[in-house]
Amino acid sequence: MTLRQVIAAFLLAAALAVSAVPRAQAHPHVWVTMKSELVYDQDGRLAALKQAWTFDDAFTAFALQGMDKRKDGTYGDDVLKPLAEVNVTSLKEYNYFVTGKTATAKLAFKDPVDYYLTYENELLTLHFTLPLEKPTPAKGNISVEIYDPTVFVSFAFAEKEPVRLLSAPAGCTQQVVSPEPPQSSQLSEAFFSQLTSASTYGAQFADKITVKCP
Repeated sequence: MTLRQVIAAFLLAAALAVSAVPRAQAHPHVWVTMKSELVYDQDGRLAALKQAWTFDDAFTAFALQGMDKRKDGTYGDDVLKPLAEVNVTSLKEYNYFVTGKTATAKLAFKDPVDYYLTYENELLTLHFTLPLEKPTPAKGNISVEIYDPTVFVSFAFAEKEPVRLLSAPAGCTQQVVSPEPPQSSQLSEAFFSQLTSASTYGAQFADKITVKCP
């Protein structure tokens, strides 16, 4: 399998080419365990969201099929960099599976920076940072939701330290809410095939972070 074919497979498995490739018969297809960091600037404003998404073992094996390992059992930048590039570029249509809001407005994110893939314990992890277009004052409530509107990818927070607040003002607290997983077997494939990046169905399965600051 060539690198081009691996990248195409990576897009399919991550639902990044939904409109171009037929899907399998069950949803979700890919499982992601995630950790999130909310990053505050020196003025105490929310400035960025850092994500670390660890893919399941089946997807990891599929994405790396045919790629050469190094002698130490890892993969080099010649493998991981192109996959990371295609992944984050193609996620733009889906707003990187992230939405956010304050009590009065939606959060607007820029395109990812500092993105890369790591391979550890036979699993791929995608790391990336979403800067806010305009840093947001911490005071009050800020909420962030992570979900795939097409339910192709299922997200779940890591059990240990799922969310961290970096340089947040004193007194800020956080709460993490995880939904019940989708019972997709009750729905037909025709239903899922009609879902797009603009669909709202997946929002009911969103993992939510709420931060309250005095």
